[in-house]
Amino acid sequence: MKAVFFDLDGTLLDTLPDIRNAMNYALRAYDGEAASDSEVRRYVGRGLHRALTQAALEKKPRGLDENEFELMFQLMMASYRKHPVDETRPYPGIEALLGRLKSDGVRIGIVSNKADQIVQEIIDALLPGIFDFVSGEKPGFPLKPDPSLLLSGLEAVGSSPAEAVYVGDSEVDAETGKRAGVRTLIVSYGFRTRAELEKNGVEIAADDVKALDEILKSIL
Repeated sequence: MKAVFFDLDGTLLDTLPDIRNAMNYALRAYDGEAASDSEVRRYVGRGLHRALTQAALEKKPRGLDENEFELMFQLMMASYRKHPVDETRPYPGIEALLGRLKSDGVRIGIVSNKADQIVQEIIDALLPGIFDFVSGEKPGFPLKPDPSLLLSGLEAVGSSPAEAVYVGDSEVDAETGKRAGVRTLIVSYGFRTRAELEKNGVEIAADDVKALDEILKSIL
């Protein structure tokens, strides 16, 4: 194997607190109810625009037509851009795992459905100088589970799908890896519980970072 690519949210980093804070900042501005951690976990996975759409359906912000919703989304993103790493942290053991992969000469990448600018800022702040490819949502590439961004990243680092592993934490990631023809490992320590993953027919590879590291050691 030449490359290991990762999802970001719920796989490498616990970004939930900062996403929750930005979402609730926007919801409160429209007199909506605040979303809990468990609710935000359920909303995320297919981009923050869709996540806020789900939240708006349940939290009943007032006065929303299509234009007002877009303003609320801009408010959320402005808050998130201002506070992208206030509470976000790598999951325990992730930094050591990434360091080992890098020292072994494995190419490492990130593909995320989060806006690319915020992805870059988060990685620069928390995990700088590690990755060979980092990309969030950007023009010309549909959101995951479309495999285009993952395949583009693999090409950029000189790896074929058959020579790569993709690691994620959701049913979206499982579908992304399947469509890309990449061996995929799904973890249950992130934004989806084991029960939620199994309900969606997702095979779980690891329940913690240590177990993930052991699997990667065995196949790289």
